[in-house]
Amino acid sequence: MTEKFQTVVSKVNKPITYLLTGMLWLVIIIIVTVMGVISENMYSHFRRYIEDDLSTFFILIFAQLLLLFCGIALVMSLTYRKKEKIRKAVIDEKGVTFYNNEDHVIHTILYSELQQSKQSSSDASIHTTTGRHSKSYLKIYLKNKTGDIVLTNINFNFEYVILSNQFEMYRQFLRGIQCFRPDLTISRQTIEEYHLTPDFPPVKNFEAFEYIIAGFFTLTILGLIYTISLLF
Repeated sequence: MTEKFQTVVSKVNKPITYLLTGMLWLVIIIIVTVMGVISENMYSHFRRYIEDDLSTFFILIFAQLLLLFCGIALVMSLTYRKKEKIRKAVIDEKGVTFYNNEDHVIHTILYSELQQSKQSSSDASIHTTTGRHSKSYLKIYLKNKTGDIVLTNINFNFEYVILSNQFEMYRQFLRGIQCFRPDLTISRQTIEEYHLTPDFPPVKNFEAFEYIIAGFFTLTILGLIYTISLLF
């Protein structure tokens, strides 16, 4: 069984990822533009604000500070500590290794490190959050520095990076548990959801559909920007 085990590398959904990043930078540009307009208005009417409308002047200053804080927060979230953010994951016969944008190893979880749960009936299971933007996590058990067995998440939801093969990544790691750690129990629901059957059917590729969705949203955003520009 181990001879058939394939290495799977995370694939970035470039259309959606670039669209998301572009939208965030667009928000930053809009914030800077609005701040510039407000600043120009305050400078042009400074004397009138001081003499006749001091309360509005202080409201505009507060608005400027709020916009500045939001802009700095967005820029920092996109650029700060890039080397510590996971950008790629590789699953092989040893486990999963996470890399940053410079291909330096950030973290590794080996199949040999996985532990049996003392409280749950399963040792590995997928948990999906509820809500508008649901996310999936793989729950496993590892030993911490003190030797205690603790619940740990394997997370393929990278910050500002959307994976096109996230389902396949979770599935392949679970397959690795089946191959290399048969002593561990995967929850029945997870086995059914990720088709972890002996025949192990291939995952369908929706790459073309992703480009269509990204193109649709891009055209929609450009249309909104053009419509708003006509109003000014």
